Amino acid sequence: MALAKQAKILTKAQQDAVLGLIASSRYPLRNRVIFLLSVKAGLRAKEIASLTWAMVTDVEGNVSDSLTLTNIASKGNSGGRAIPMSRDLRAAISNWKVEADSASRQSSYVVTTERSPRTSSYAVVNLFADWYHALGFVGASMIGPV
Repeated sequence: MALAKQAKILTKAQQDAVLGLIASSRYPLRNRVIFLLSVKAGLRAKEIASLTWAMVTDVEGNVSDSLTLTNIASKGNSGGRAIPMSRDLRAAISNWKVEADSASRQSSYVVTTERSPRTSSYAVVNLFADWYHALGFVGASMIGPV
C-alpha cells in the first residue's frame, strides 16, 4: 500500500526564517501566534481559526499554561483536547492578548482580521502558503515538530 503525498516538515532554521518574515509583516503579533499555534501546539487551520480566548485563559482571564481545545473547534466530535503551551507560544499569546484587549473592537476569538472579529480556516491556510512561497519552501506542512 502506497502512502499518500506527505507534507514536508520545517526544520528549526526554516521555522526561524518564517518567524523572521512574520516579524516584518503587517500584523506581526497575530501572525506569530498563528504560526506558533501550528508549529508548537500542532493545531490545524480550522482549530486556529476557531480558537477562543476562553480556550487559552484561566478563570481570571490570564493566559494559561495549556490550551483547552473544545470539540466544536476541533476536527470531528471527539477531537477536543488539552494541549500544554510552550514558553514561546504562551509569551506570544500573552503579547497578542495585551494588544487585542486594547483594540476598540473586542472579539471572543484569538485570531481576528481587520474587518472581522474572527478569521476563516482558508485565511489561515493562505497565510501559510504566502509565507512559505515568499521563502521558497515547496511542499511544506502547516504543522512542524512540537
